[in-house]
Amino acid sequence: MVFVPFTGIDNHKKCVTFGAGLLSREDGSSYSWLLTTFLKAFKKQPTLVLTDQDLALIKAVNQEFPMSAHRFCMWHITKNFQTR
Repeated sequence: MVFVPFTGIDNHKKCVTFGAGLLSREDGSSYSWLLTTFLKAFKKQPTLVLTDQDLALIKAVNQEFPMSAHRFCMWHITKNFQTR
């Protein structure tokens, strides 16, 4: 299982978790379903999406949130760089 949190900044400039998903598979259809469900609940795309470099997740974010800026987590970039 993979845990996918939706975290953001509230109107008091504090970090808050808006929701989360548990997915049984890390594939494009699972990620697309989760992002579509988020969009139905919140009625707008996030301003920024921060993810690791999972290719299925990248594709789903670009497909479901085309107006959102998509950036990669520096911790994951550094970790992946050190292993190469």
